[in-house]
Formats: sequence, C-alpha cells, structure tokens
Amino acid sequence: MSSAEEKRIGLEAAGWVVKFDGVDFDAGDVRAFRRWMAKSDAHRAAFESASRTWNQLDILSKLQTFEATEAQRMRTPTRRQAMAGASAIGVGAIALSVIALSNTTAEAFETGIGEQREVALSDGSRVVLNADSRLEANISQDRREARLVSGEALFAVAPGAAIFRIETPRGDIEIAEGDVLVKVLTDGARITLLSNGARASRRTWLRDPAPVLASASSEILIDAQNLSVNVASDATRARRLLWREGKLAFDDTPIREALDDVSRQTGARFVLKGAAIETLRVAGLIDARDLDAFTDLLRQNLGLLVVGRSDGVFEISQAPAQVDG
Repeated sequence: MSSAEEKRIGLEAAGWVVKFDGVDFDAGDVRAFRRWMAKSDAHRAAFESASRTWNQLDILSKLQTFEATEAQRMRTPTRRQAMAGASAIGVGAIALSVIALSNTTAEAFETGIGEQREVALSDGSRVVLNADSRLEANISQDRREARLVSGEALFAVAPGAAIFRIETPRGDIEIAEGDVLVKVLTDGARITLLSNGARASRRTWLRDPAPVLASASSEILIDAQNLSVNVASDATRARRLLWREGKLAFDDTPIREALDDVSRQTGARFVLKGAAIETLRVAGLIDARDLDAFTDLLRQNLGLLVVGRSDGVFEISQAPAQVDG
C-alpha cells in the first residue's frame, strides 16, 4: 500500500471516529461504516488505531447496541407468539439503554456567522462560543469531554469529580477547573490558559507523545508537527478576548488566521493570489463586523490590492509596483 493510500484510509478512519463519538448519525451511517470496514484489513487496522488515538475504544460496542435497538424497532408485530419473547428482550434492551444514557449528556452546539452564544453544560461548566463555531460535549459523573470541532470557545470549567478534557483536531488539554480559551486554527489549535494550569498533548497516528504540563497564564500551540508552550502576557490574554466585545484585535497575526476571523464574523470569503502573501502578518484593531475597515487595513498597512468580485469573493494580491517618472 502506498503512503498516500495509507494516509487517505487513516483520514477516513478518523472521520468515522469523530462521527460516531458524536450524536449526529443514523442507521445509514452505520451501514456505510460497515461496508467501509469490510474493504480490507488495512481499513479495520486504521479504525482501531484512530479509536486508540481518540481514546474511543468503545465505539464498536456502541454501534452493536445501536444496531440491535434499530433492528428491534423495525420489526413488525405480525406473529405475536413468536414476537413475545423478542418483545420482552427488546424492552429489557431499551431499559438498559435508557439507564446508560441517563447518566450521560451528549450535546452539540453551534453558532452562525457573526453570532455569539453562551451555553451551560450539565456539570455546571459554561462555554461562550464565538461566531461560526461548533462544540460537542459529552458529560457524565465520571466523564467530562468537549470537542471544539471548529471556531473558538471560552470555557469556564466547573470543579468536578472527573478531569475536564477539551479536544481539538490536533490535540487535547485536560484541566480540573478554571477559564480557558480554545481556538481551532487552519492546521492546529491555540489554547490560552486564563486562570489555572492544564495538561496538553498532541495527537498523532503513530504514537501518543508524552503530555506537557502548562501553568496558568500560558499559551499552548498545537500543530501537525509540534506542541509548544509560551508565556501569555496580561495584554495578550486581554487581546485574545476582545471578540466578546465585538472587536477583532490583530497583533502580528498570520494573514490566514485574520481572514478566517473576519470570515466567521462577516461571511466574507477571500482568495489569496500569490504565495508571498501567505507569509504576511496583520496588525490592527477593528470592529468585528466592519469589513470595510479590514480591507482598508490590508491596503494601508500591508500595501495589498483587495478587489471584490461579483460573486462576493475578495481577491487579495500584491499591489503593482509604482513606476517613477
């Protein structure tokens, strides 16, 4: 098997783990997954590896329970005597399912373009979602997990019997209690610890690197290759939270991150024309919904040419050089 094929299967496996650890799947998804698993031993091995990476080793048993419940629900009561025993088993299975689910709260929360939303989790923790964000939470007496799928969220983690685990596409943190800001980036995540320390780890396919301890007032960056911890000054932490006041603060921010921020607040779409622009960084403070202020900032501070197309997309390119004479 080529490395490209192995990588593709690994990404597909990760997608299945994410889907079935959430709440948004149905019988059709399970059937499609079974067909995918049956393709080869490599598919099964990739799924088992992804399950270990995400610490979701119970997914297969979860799906077996789901399929059994679905099969029982779809049966028709045409042969009453034959179905009597099955009905009793079905009632027992349903009762057990209800008991199991009653101790766990699985929820999903989303925000739209330019929207903020504060949600309360069943353990007493609170989360403020920034614009165009998605959060999945799984809370029980002995398990507290939240996955920030996209966007940005400010967590106020309440103390509890279990450690609170926050997952991102590239890595996770574990925190007992306290305030933490988590932002999903193009190739990773940034976690700003606002009050208490936490344990952070980067997720890989081949092995689980040793977790890193980060103290309060630290900032953790996780990408495909590295996990780094740096001190976050009071000014930096305050600037990270200005979106709650309807502001976007750029301080040597990579242009891709700045464009993503503006897109989530305004719905605008951008295309960069030229590889050199990818390395630029943005500085400035604007109202979050003020698209004109942002494009002016790109023109004036970075000397870029910003042209709006008829389809609503903004093309960003290097302005042509001035010719003297």
